[in-house]
Amino acid sequence: LHLNSNRFRGRIPLSISYTLPFLYELDLSNNLFTGPFPSVLLTLPGLAYLDIRFNGFAGELPAALFTKEKLDAIFVNDNLFSGPLPPVLASCAASVIVLANNRFVGSIPSGFAPAMALSLNELLFHGNFLGGRIPDEFARLAALTVLDLSDNNLTGPLPPSFSALRNLQQLSVARNSLCGTIPASVC
Repeated sequence: LHLNSNRFRGRIPLSISYTLPFLYELDLSNNLFTGPFPSVLLTLPGLAYLDIRFNGFAGELPAALFTKEKLDAIFVNDNLFSGPLPPVLASCAASVIVLANNRFVGSIPSGFAPAMALSLNELLFHGNFLGGRIPDEFARLAALTVLDLSDNNLTGPLPPSFSALRNLQQLSVARNSLCGTIPASVC
């Protein structure tokens, strides 16, 4: 169901959970939806692709978003989401997670689970207010091809463990407060 690029507004109706029980792909991007994360979407058992970017959703993301077993692509960028990232994010089995251009604060969760290491291809956190150091555990994400941590408040050095990211094609850490030298092994 693709309802993107319109002027739909308000909140997502609760009826979506019982009128569309087999929905697996939902694109509500580029609209005028507001309110908190539409938790009714978490009741869709087969949802594999969720795109709610470029709306006016606000508040914290529910941890349950990152524990949905079949959810493979999560696009929640360019909203007004805020607060810390749920620690359970580190065990999400999705292949694409885009949380860019929101108002997230705190540190990036660490302790990435083996399921995430084998499935995650793209992870975009740019344009938030995330701070602290870049977790060394990113090196466990063997399938990662795109990592964008730019435009945050990250500090410390670029972890030498990034050299283990053999499939990485794009890395952006621009406009942070990183220091030290770039490890030759990363290049």
